[in-house]
Amino acid sequence: MLKKVLFFLAIVSFITSLAMPLQAMAKEPVELDKDSYHDHVYHEYYLRHDAMRPHFNFYYDLLIDRYQPELQEEWRLIVNERETLIKKYKELKKEGKLKDPVEKDESWKTEHQNIHERFLNAVKERNDEAIEEVLPDLLALQKEMNEFLKSQIKPE
Repeated sequence: MLKKVLFFLAIVSFITSLAMPLQAMAKEPVELDKDSYHDHVYHEYYLRHDAMRPHFNFYYDLLIDRYQPELQEEWRLIVNERETLIKKYKELKKEGKLKDPVEKDESWKTEHQNIHERFLNAVKERNDEAIEEVLPDLLALQKEMNEFLKSQIKPE
């Protein structure tokens, strides 16, 4: 029972925390084509807003703990690596030492979008089996994104 209450409170907290960035986004509309939308959202709200990452990470922690506990250790290693990579990325960007960004190919973008749509639908439907099934795919995407960040901060 306590786990359910804590899970519910975490979800409410997560949803509430989204209100502030969404209000800011509404004040400054950005015209984006469909292809660049995901990249913009990722960079704007995940990399640049330090206050959002703990919410997302905690939400994923709760879901992995509930549906795929055997992935918990690997997930936390990936998140820790991601935090280190983001810190390095920001340092290099501030120093003007980042190489020109490389675009992800269309197949990666399509796969990424499909996995996130499956995840969103599973969560919306509260479909335990679908959530359990998609979490390993989300973990693989996080690994790929870490590799991508590594390639972006690597010296030329």
